[in-house]
Amino acid sequence: MPIKNKSKGIVPWDYQIGDENYQIEPWILKKGKDYVTVEKDKNIKGGFQLRKNEEKRLSLNASQAKMTYHQLIEFGYKLRKPKIEITNKD
Repeated sequence: MPIKNKSKGIVPWDYQIGDENYQIEPWILKKGKDYVTVEKDKNIKGGFQLRKNEEKRLSLNASQAKMTYHQLIEFGYKLRKPKIEITNKD
């Protein structure tokens, strides 16, 4: 069975504003009571931070973050849908 190249798949941070699947960060993956938060590292250009539940943050480069995202999906985690904000137009 061939090994999939996880580094080539689309991840949420690949989308741009205006794309149908665009979501603002942080991106949250959930599986049962566990969740993993992925966000861009504001201190390291091109870097990301992952955090499982309330544990310590882990710094990753872009390719590590992409591969980890795809592994989490394979392990059964689901990307949480963004909450839609309702605004009053009074």
